[in-house]
Amino acid sequence: MGDGVDSGAINAGKKRVLIADGSTFMCIMLKATLEKLDFDVVGISKNGIDAIEKFKVLKPDIVLVDPALPDKDGIEVTREITRESPSTVVVMLLAGSEVDPDIVVEAVRAGARGYMRKPITEGEIRARIESAMRRG
Repeated sequence: MGDGVDSGAINAGKKRVLIADGSTFMCIMLKATLEKLDFDVVGISKNGIDAIEKFKVLKPDIVLVDPALPDKDGIEVTREITRESPSTVVVMLLAGSEVDPDIVVEAVRAGARGYMRKPITEGEIRARIESAMRRG
């Protein structure tokens, strides 16, 4: 793809991904981009309670979480997922060009291994997930 990121590390085995975001558009865009990058999108959740339920059933390797999920926010979702499965890579999906450092700190304390800013490009998805997986 020409962005200088070695995709071999993240594609060593098809990684299973759960997307937890309240925006239908964002879910569709992320799913298409992740599948193009050879990830297996095993589920999509529109709220925090559903995200945790799907996580328990689907056991994904990676969970992309919006902190502003309805019913149960993304920080609490991250906390519950990483408590149950510390090896799961959780990456926070942050809105806008300005990243709120308080949310980033809270996400890391809850167990997130990284974050991505929306809108997200294919190159950023690949780079951020690879970086988060190396932190494990």
